[in-house]
Amino acid sequence: MVRIRIAVEGKVSVGDRVTFWGGRSEFYARGNGVIKTGNNVYFDSVTIISTVSVEIGNDVVIGHGALITDHDGYGLDGNPPVEKPVKIGNHVWIGMRAMILKGVTVGDNSIVGAMAVVTKDVEPNTIVAGNPARRICNTIGYTIT
Repeated sequence: MVRIRIAVEGKVSVGDRVTFWGGRSEFYARGNGVIKTGNNVYFDSVTIISTVSVEIGNDVVIGHGALITDHDGYGLDGNPPVEKPVKIGNHVWIGMRAMILKGVTVGDNSIVGAMAVVTKDVEPNTIVAGNPARRICNTIGYTIT
C-alpha cells in the first residue's frame, strides 16, 4: 500500500503524471512554504519539507528515502533557522537516501548518487556523490557499462 501524507499551511502544487511509490511519501509546506513539482515526477518514499520554496522540474526521479529541505529546522543560540529555496532542474535523478539541503540548485540532466549529502549547487549535466557531495563526472556522453 502506498501512503501519501501532505501537511499544508503554505502551498503544494503537483504536476501531471506524478507517481508515488513505496511505503510513504511526505510533503510538509509549513508557514509560507511552497512545494511545486513539474510533470512526470517519480517519488519513492520521499520527504520534502519547505518553509520557503522547494521546486522540482519535469522528468525527475527521486529515490527511496530521499530528503529535500529548504531550512535548518531550528536556529542556534536563539537565532531563527536559516531558510533558502531549493530548486531541482529537469531530467534529474536523485538516488536513494540522498539529502538535498537548503539553498541548493540541482541543474538539469544531473545525477545525485545514493546517500549523497548535497550542500552546494550541482551544475547542469553533472554527477555528484558522497558526503558532502562532490563532482564525479559529467553526464554528457555518459553510459553505464
